[in-house]
Amino acid sequence: MGRENRVPVAINGEQETVNPETSAPPPQHGNRNAIAGYALKADITHYFDTVDQGILLRIVRCRIKDRHVLWLIKKILNNHKNGNGKQGTGNGLGMALGNLTSQFFANVYLNELDYFVKHKLKAKHYIRYVDDFVILHRDRKVLEGWRQEIDAFLNEKLKIELHPEKTAVVPLEKGITLLGFRVFRHYRLLKKSNARRIWGRLDRFKEKCDAGEIRREDVVRSLDGWLAYAKFANSYKLRKKVVAKFNRLFGSYI
Repeated sequence: MGRENRVPVAINGEQETVNPETSAPPPQHGNRNAIAGYALKADITHYFDTVDQGILLRIVRCRIKDRHVLWLIKKILNNHKNGNGKQGTGNGLGMALGNLTSQFFANVYLNELDYFVKHKLKAKHYIRYVDDFVILHRDRKVLEGWRQEIDAFLNEKLKIELHPEKTAVVPLEKGITLLGFRVFRHYRLLKKSNARRIWGRLDRFKEKCDAGEIRREDVVRSLDGWLAYAKFANSYKLRKKVVAKFNRLFGSYI
C-alpha cells in the first residue's frame, strides 16, 4: 500500500491516515445507524485452557519479587486440572475457569497484547474485555493487516492464537457483537440467543419451584440479575414481556 495513496481523515476529532480505495464510504443520509468504518472483532481460541503458565509466571515476576507471593501463585496454578483430570505442574497450560485469581491473571497475561496494540500498532480505538477485543478503524485493509500482526504476536510471545471463526473485520453499520449484546451506533440489542434463553429459564424455574427444589425468592433474585443485565440494551418491551410472564407463573413481581 503506497504512502501516496493515503489521505488524512478526521474521525471523532482525531486525524487518521487512510487509503481511499479501501476505507469505508461516507455514511448514507437517512440511515440513523450509518457510520463509516470497520471493526476488528476478535476472540482467542480456548483462552483459559491454553494460557502458558510458565510465560504467566515470568510476566508476574517482572512486577512481584516476594518469593512467598510467587510460591502462592504457583500453588494456585498447580491446582488447575488439565483435560485428563491431572494436576498442573506450574509450567503447563491453563487456569481454572471461574476462579477469581484466574480472572485477574487473564488480564495480566493479555496486558502484553494491550501494549502491543497501543504502542506498536498505535491503534487509537481499542477495547478489550478478558479475551474479547475490538479495534476500530476507517480502513478495512489496515485492520486486516493488524489481524495478521496480532495473531503472529500472540503465537510467538504468548503461545495462544486468535479464534479463526470468531475473528473478523466487519462494517460498523452492521453492529458489533460483544459481551452478549449487538452494539450499534445509537443503540444496543441483546443477542437473540440471550433473549430466547430467558423464556426457557422461567419455565424451568416454575417446574423446580412446584417440586420444592427452589423458592420463589430464588427466582426473584435470578430475575433481578437478568433485568439489571438486560437494561444495558434497548430492551424495554422485552423486559416488560418477561415480567408479565413471571407474574403469570409466580404472582406479582413487585
